[in-house]
Amino acid sequence: MLIKLVVKEDLGPLSSFKKENMNRDIVAVLLFFFMASNMYGQKNVDLDQVESRYVYLLTHQKDSLDKANIGEEYFILERGKDRSQFMSLNSYKRDSVTAEITNGSNTRISKLDLTSIPKTNFTYRIIKDPVKKQVLFYDRIIRNDFVYEENPDFKWKIRDEKKNIGNLKCQAAVLSYAGRDYKAWFTNDIPISDGPYKFYGLPGLIVEMEDSGRQYKFELLSYKNLAHKSVMWISEKRSNGRKVSKADFYKALRNSQENLVSEISRSGFTLDPSAEAKVKEKIKKRNNPIELKP
Repeated sequence: MLIKLVVKEDLGPLSSFKKENMNRDIVAVLLFFFMASNMYGQKNVDLDQVESRYVYLLTHQKDSLDKANIGEEYFILERGKDRSQFMSLNSYKRDSVTAEITNGSNTRISKLDLTSIPKTNFTYRIIKDPVKKQVLFYDRIIRNDFVYEENPDFKWKIRDEKKNIGNLKCQAAVLSYAGRDYKAWFTNDIPISDGPYKFYGLPGLIVEMEDSGRQYKFELLSYKNLAHKSVMWISEKRSNGRKVSKADFYKALRNSQENLVSEISRSGFTLDPSAEAKVKEKIKKRNNPIELKP
């Protein structure tokens, strides 16, 4: 174990929320239940056996025009024999809550503690198959699941620069991808060719990675080899998502962001003018995706 992981939780009782946060949280909950209502009867698909698990912290600048608008989220990298999976920790918890509801548990929606539904800005799951040099990107846009395949040719340039991160001896490497220039620190102490997000291809695990604009930074917090292997899984609904090209996925994503309020209305929910204004303002400030040129 490199560093003890302390996960920050925001799971206080609903009554403790401040009034100015209510509309934001209500919209998130409505979207969650709309998503869950379309998943009854869905099962999970087993992908592999998890042999090791790595936890990363992502620090990112949400608004490209506001350096103070910083977000943090924890991510998990699961490594199996043949492939790996990268996902937000809260997205994983969120899927688990959904699975509990949709697989016939005794949890009733009317009695569910809404604050137990983890919030996340990153709903995607990334499955990497290094042998095939294949990346499968699964994500949900409003109520629809999509998947696209990518075969990235990461042209890493390994530098002579070295440093220690915790108790790991690391070496620098640089890469340009999707409109950003990155500097990564990898370690041969963990000789697996993997890392955060879609990245892989170095002689060892990526321990730290940051873009030149200092807007996206991944840091390894902990790692563990599992004595008792667990199942690497993805929901059947995600797995059966509509297969599209990467370009078509981002086209659909931009369209949904531009028309989110109307999509919510078509789903049967009504927002008052104040909530609608806050939704639009929140979307406006989320203008700094990790892939500037997907």
